[in-house]
Parts: sequence; C-alpha cells; structure tokens
Amino acid sequence: MYRVFKSLWFTKEEVDFVALREGAIIVKFGCLEDRSRILNLTPWLFDRCLFSMVPFENGKAIDTYEFWKAPFWLRVYNIPIELMDRQTALDIGNAIGELAAIDWKDRNGGVVELVDTDETETIGVFKYERLPDFCYECGKIGHTVKSCTINKESEVMSGLNPQFGSWLRAPIVSPNQDRSMRRNGVELVK
Repeated sequence: MYRVFKSLWFTKEEVDFVALREGAIIVKFGCLEDRSRILNLTPWLFDRCLFSMVPFENGKAIDTYEFWKAPFWLRVYNIPIELMDRQTALDIGNAIGELAAIDWKDRNGGVVELVDTDETETIGVFKYERLPDFCYECGKIGHTVKSCTINKESEVMSGLNPQFGSWLRAPIVSPNQDRSMRRNGVELVK
C-alpha cells in the first residue's frame, strides 16, 4: 500500500508511513505543500477501500480523531444554466451536509450538456467521486451487497424502489490523468 500511495502522490519531498496501531497509520510528509495538496485531493482509496486521512493536531489523543468521517467530492448534474454559480454551489453543499470546499468552475472547458426534461421539474442529480466499496442495500461504506448483514425482510420490496445504486458513482477519471489539474477553482469554505 505504501508504495502505491507514494507513486500516486508525486511529492516533492520524501513521505514516510508509520504504523501507529491496528487501523491507524501516521503519514509524515517532507513538506507542508505536499501535505496540503494530498489532503485536498481526498478521498484516497486502496483496493476500493477508503484510506481516511485527517490532519495531525499536536496534543490530540488518537481516539478523538474522527476517522469515520471522510470528505467526498460530489458532482451535481442538471442544474439550470442560470443557477450555475458560486452561491448555488454553496447552497447545495450546505443543504446536504458539512461543506468543506467547492469547485464551482466548469471543468469541461465551458461545455454544458442540455437535457430535454419534457417540461418536468428540473432536479439535480448527485454523483460521488471515488466512492469506495459501498452497499446498495443498507447505504453504508465498507462492504458490498454480497456481504451485507442487514436483515432483508423482503427481497421483492427492496428491489422496487432502490434508494442506492451504481448511479451514485461519478464516472471514473483515467489513472493517467493528473488529479491535481482536475480541480481548477477549489475554494475552501470550512
């Protein structure tokens, strides 16, 4: 795992991994710039499992870190053109959870796909970037439907109106594309 992350991160300085205890690793960056960049590009996945990263705070006990919380980039589709602005990004982000950052500038060079809605109400579609193993049955990260332990009262009922599905995943960016170039207007709001 360490070699994989080192090869993906392209840091200017050396990166060291120190096993702290079961399930907790300290990542020591050689420079603050590398650390900030890597933390801003979360979430990081290894073998489709979430590698949760939180910044170190001097004097804070390891048990008080919230490793169960992880930031995810959320793409919103089908927003009317006149509402594609910073304020809409802030409003949507604040409405769905704890907002950490926005990137409201168009990443596709100004190309906007128009969808014929047949005069129905426009609804934004949400898709998560780099979503790890995710159960479409119970909605939890960390396992898939095959290994879900939730009691399924009725297989027929669960399939009628599924709340979770593959539509929650944003298209995967090619590993050859430079991830640092994808975010062209990130604004930290936290």
